[in-house]
Amino acid sequence: MADRDGTGGGPGDAAASPPTPATDPPTVPAAPAAPAARQQAAEPDAESPVSDPEPGSSADADMELLRTLLSRTLGLGGDKPEPVLDELSLPGVSRFLRSDRCKNIVCMVGAGISTSAGIPDFRSPGTGLYSNLQSYNLPYPEAIFEIRFFKKHPEPFFALARELYPGQFKPTVCHYFMRLLQDKGLLLRCYTQNIDTLERVAGLDPELLVEAHGTFFTSHCLRPSCRQRYSLAWMRERIFSSLVPKCEKCQGLVKPDIVFFGESLPARFFALLESDFEKVDLLIIMGTSLQVQPFASLISRVPTNTPRLLINKEKTGQGDPLMSLMGFGGMDFDSDKAYRDVAWLGDCDSGCLALAELLGWKEELEELVRREHAAIDAKAGEPPQKQQGHEDKDGGNPKKSPGDKEKAPGDPKKSPRDKAKAEKDPKMPQGDKEKTQNDPEKSQGGQ
Repeated sequence: MADRDGTGGGPGDAAASPPTPATDPPTVPAAPAAPAARQQAAEPDAESPVSDPEPGSSADADMELLRTLLSRTLGLGGDKPEPVLDELSLPGVSRFLRSDRCKNIVCMVGAGISTSAGIPDFRSPGTGLYSNLQSYNLPYPEAIFEIRFFKKHPEPFFALARELYPGQFKPTVCHYFMRLLQDKGLLLRCYTQNIDTLERVAGLDPELLVEAHGTFFTSHCLRPSCRQRYSLAWMRERIFSSLVPKCEKCQGLVKPDIVFFGESLPARFFALLESDFEKVDLLIIMGTSLQVQPFASLISRVPTNTPRLLINKEKTGQGDPLMSLMGFGGMDFDSDKAYRDVAWLGDCDSGCLALAELLGWKEELEELVRREHAAIDAKAGEPPQKQQGHEDKDGGNPKKSPGDKEKAPGDPKKSPRDKAKAEKDPKMPQGDKEKTQNDPEKSQGGQ
């Protein structure tokens, strides 16, 4: 489920899905305490990846054996790679981002990138959603996002949806920073926990977007024999008419395609993460507590030499000491062994502006925000029928056959990321101001 926990740093985004409780870290065999000084592992013989310990070996040797086993059979642990950042700071990240070594950036984002748009998070005391659900007479706050409760009592969720429904909020500076990464051909993928669709409104190509906890953008009938698809405009009309949405075909309950507690994540999430996280050169994590699984585990999937930048109100994602020792990849900002993780603490909008300034993109980013917000304001004055026509085009025709396949990942040759790379002079520094594809009429996902 999406993460709106209050620890995510920064400005806003539209409605995001509720957080799933973090799962326990993977269990590992009981092992003695780590040795004060590492011992050299014995060289493995040709028959086995790890040589057998000598009888009566010490606890240190046992630990080294376990470390080596995990490292060589699971690809975990091992010696610290050579750092690629010349400095563990935002300026260090900016210099790497401008270099030829940084070509594929993955962004992982949560509720903190949208709070400045006016959308509350889930867990902040007094202001979070879970602190203000008393009027819905729930058995407990999280029930409003549980699939079993929803099927029996859908009214509380749809009442809350009226307050958070997409289309009432504008993307933030953070959303448009990711748009700039896309326009400059640097964004490999954005993995978002949010369900507010603001990434689409900001103009991110749907092919570069993984909505890990689903989206309000489409809805489906819950009956397995039907699964009729409905658009954003169709759902909005019923929600704001205070009606419980019912399928026009079978009268079954219709639910937005957000991931509730008790539901699986979208297949697209699992289909893309393997290839994306193998080739990523820089991971940027913004506005998330990294407590929601399996989303939070993605930070451990990047190559061991890939820098990871956290822009958040507080440090998060730091691994348990034992799990870090075993190679499970928690963030390390402060220890003597830190070599790739950088934390910029503050709200997400300010962090993105600070990074944009170091990259020479600040004026370009601010102009993009002004232009896109003006286009959204102008569109808000359009007649409702015209607005709904745009939404039906992007969000799906209610009469579309449920058997129709949704759009599969597109031809990478047509990706705006690749177009940007093709148009860019490879000799031109990426920090220079470049002409970007910012025509608001061409912004994909705009509503």
